[in-house]
Amino acid sequence: FVPPVAAITIDGQFDDWAALPADTYSMAVCDPDASRTALTLAKVYADPEYVYVYFEWDTNQITHDPDTEWAPFHCYINTDGNTSTGGYGVLFSDACTDILLEGFIYPDGAEIGSYDPGAYNWIGDPNASGWSWEEVITDHSDVGKGAGVEGKYEFAIDRTKFINFGYPIEDVFSIGFDIEQAWDAVGVLPNTAPTDENSNGIAPSLTVTTIK
Repeated sequence: FVPPVAAITIDGQFDDWAALPADTYSMAVCDPDASRTALTLAKVYADPEYVYVYFEWDTNQITHDPDTEWAPFHCYINTDGNTSTGGYGVLFSDACTDILLEGFIYPDGAEIGSYDPGAYNWIGDPNASGWSWEEVITDHSDVGKGAGVEGKYEFAIDRTKFINFGYPIEDVFSIGFDIEQAWDAVGVLPNTAPTDENSNGIAPSLTVTTIK
């Protein structure tokens, strides 16, 4: 397989995602019986320079009131592809996040502004829970830039930035997402339906293989 040139263009138009061959990207779809359903779909495509993310959310569950005209959106990345390192077992059963990207989705009419997150590394015990992060980059412009419309968004993560702050994204890695309302996670991907053994319906993070 020869990857397409400039497979994804970050322009708020999503035809290029639809044109990707199914075996070149990873996808998570919301389980309708999950407890947090505001995130409905996520696709991740990775080439040697960028990790591209596309996601959709339920606009009825995410509102922007006049006092808080933004919604927190997080990417939890297992950069080294190793499930024995990293942590944060609150949303993902493998608890192996090395880097957290924390940013915000801002509305501007029907358009959605750029996702410009900060980056934090896990400083807790391996595979532990809790909220144990330390900022690794303060000038976080261009770590992730994107565009979209209400309910749909795409952005690109610059892999060079991760190399610069000491956490290169390996060829095989995993990633998970949440979107929040009033700082409470109302959408998580990947997810699964709750069971007696898994009352929170948490699932492993999404495995992604870089296309070269």
